[in-house]
Amino acid sequence: MRGLIRTAGRLGRSLYARIALVYLTSLLLLSVAVAWIAISQFNQLAREFQQRTEIDLAENLAQVMRPALRQGAGSDAAREMARHIQSINPSLSLYVLDDSGRVLADYADTACGQGRRVDTAALETLLGEEPMLPVLATAPCGGEPGIFSVAPIRHGEARRPGYLYVDLDNAGQASMFAMLRTSSITRTLVAAGLMALLVSGIFGLVWFALLTRQFSRLTVAVQRFADGHYGQRIVAPRDDELGRLARAFNDMAGTIEAQLRALQETDRQRRELIANLSHDFRTPLTSLRGYAEQLLAQGSLLDGERHRTLTAILDNVDRLTRLAEQLSTLARLDADDRPLRREPFSLAELAHDIVGKFQHQARQAGVTLEADCDPALPWVDADLGLIDRLLSNLLDNALNATAPGGRVRLEAEALADGVRLAVVDDGAGIAAEELPLVTQRFYRTRAGLARGEGSGLGLSIVHEICERHGTRLAIDSRVGEGTRVSLVLPYA
Repeated sequence: MRGLIRTAGRLGRSLYARIALVYLTSLLLLSVAVAWIAISQFNQLAREFQQRTEIDLAENLAQVMRPALRQGAGSDAAREMARHIQSINPSLSLYVLDDSGRVLADYADTACGQGRRVDTAALETLLGEEPMLPVLATAPCGGEPGIFSVAPIRHGEARRPGYLYVDLDNAGQASMFAMLRTSSITRTLVAAGLMALLVSGIFGLVWFALLTRQFSRLTVAVQRFADGHYGQRIVAPRDDELGRLARAFNDMAGTIEAQLRALQETDRQRRELIANLSHDFRTPLTSLRGYAEQLLAQGSLLDGERHRTLTAILDNVDRLTRLAEQLSTLARLDADDRPLRREPFSLAELAHDIVGKFQHQARQAGVTLEADCDPALPWVDADLGLIDRLLSNLLDNALNATAPGGRVRLEAEALADGVRLAVVDDGAGIAAEELPLVTQRFYRTRAGLARGEGSGLGLSIVHEICERHGTRLAIDSRVGEGTRVSLVLPYA
C-alpha cells in the first residue's frame, strides 16, 4: 500500500502527469469540438431525412397532373392543377423540364426560372436504384444547391419526354428551423456543449499556466546568466523533470563561474607578466644601445667587420625595443577596465610629427614619406597616446613593405562624421586570402616571413585600438600594387 502511495506521489509530482492532464483537457476540448461539428451536421441530416421521406412526391404529383400535362406543360389546365397543388402545400415549387434540363414551365407567380437549366446528372442520380442521399441540385430559382424530388413525365400531344421537378428546399428549411426552435434536445445539447467548452478552457488555461511558470523562471535565469550575471541560480523545490533541470543548470552555472574566475585570474597574471617583461626589457636594451652607439662613435678605431657587427646589434636592439613597446601597448589594451584617455587634439599636427619621426627610417630605406594633411583640419576626440602608437605601427609596416624608390603617404580628410586617416603605400601588398587574418595576434604574412620582419603584433594592436575607439579598420590591398589602411575618428 505504501509503495503504491509513493508511486502515486511520484507520478503526481512528475511532469508527465501534468502533461497527461493537459492532454486529457485538450482531448475534452476536442470532444466538444467534434460534438459541435456533429450538431452543425444536423442540417445535412435534416435535408437527407426530408428528401428520403418525400422522394416519391414528384411521382405522385406527376400522376395527378398527367391529364393536364397531355395538353402541354404551359397549358391552362397544367397551370390550374399546379396552383391547386401549391394551395395545399405553399412551400413547394413545381417546374416542368425538358430532357436536357431546361425549364419549360415555371408554375410560380413570378416565374423566375423560365428558360433556365437544371443539372440532369443530379436528376438521373436521384432516379437511380439506390441513390446516396442527400442528392443536391441548384433549383431554377435558387442560389445554393438544395434537395428536390423528380419524376420522368411525358407532356404535350407529342408525348415529349421530360421531368417534373419539385423543389423541397423551402419545405426542408422551414421544418428544420422549426425543429431547432422547438426541440428541447437541441437546446440541451447546445447548452451542455457550451458549458463543457467553458469549463475545459478554464482548466486548460490554469494547468498550462502552472506548467509554463517553471519554464518562465528557467528562461529568465538563463537569459540573466547569458547577460553576464554568473551568480544566477534557480530555486528548485520540486523533485520532477523541471526540478532536476534546474539543479543541473545550477551545477553547470557553478562550474562555468569557477572556470571563468580561473580564466580571469590567468588572464590577469598574463597581462601582468607581459607588462612587467616589456618594462624590464627597456633598461637592458637602453644600456645595450648606449654601449653600441658609444663603440660606433669610435669609428676610426674599428675595422669594417666590427662596424657591421655593431650596426647589426643596434638593428636588433631597435627591433627588440619596438617589440617591447608593442607588448606594453598590448598589455594596456588588454586592461579593459582602464578607460581611454580621451582628449581633443589636432590630427594634422600629430600626423606631421609622426612623419617627421619616421623620415630617417624612410631615407635609409630609400622610400619617399610624405603627409597630405590640411593644417586647418578640425580637431578630433581620441586617446592621443594610442593614436600615436596606431600611426607609428601603420607607417612602420608600410615602410617595411615598400621597396626602395617607392612612396608612403599619410592622408587625412574631413568627412561628415569625422576625420578619416589613411596610410597608403605602393609596396608588396597583401594577398586576398590573408586579409581576414592580418589583424590576428602574431600572424605574419608570407611576404613578411620572407623578409624576416615583423612580430605579428602591429596590425593586431591597430585593430584593437580601433575597437577601443568604436571605429572600424578598413584594409584594401592588392599584391604588387600596395595597401591602403584607413579609419575614421570623431570630431572633438
